[in-house]
Amino acid sequence: MKKSILLVSHSQAITDGLKEMIEQMQQTEDVQIFSLGGTSEGELGSDPLKIIAAVEEREADVYLVFADLGSAVLSAELAYDMLPEETQARYRLVEGPLVEGAFAAAITAGVSDDLGQILSEARQAGVKGWN
Repeated sequence: MKKSILLVSHSQAITDGLKEMIEQMQQTEDVQIFSLGGTSEGELGSDPLKIIAAVEEREADVYLVFADLGSAVLSAELAYDMLPEETQARYRLVEGPLVEGAFAAAITAGVSDDLGQILSEARQAGVKGWN
């Protein structure tokens, strides 16, 4: 199963660094990581059209979208609304932390096709257990 992980942030430096970290730890052709931080002009912000372009670039069985702050989430939701219905069915905005969640999802997706397990690992990744 082909999986795409879309990293959405106001900062391209954040998503570029996260993409680099994930790709160093996980190497499989089944998982592709997209750095979608910042605007198309290279400024701080987010851009739903960058998200759409990434989805159109690679046909995947599932698109897992991780976003950091409010308007990045809004951009991810707007991108969802702009996609065809058949693609929307494979597009998931994951309720988990951007860094830890995307990392856990990517590593798990590299060894498992169980979407429930991948999403569970992503959602639980930010739990530190510190008192």
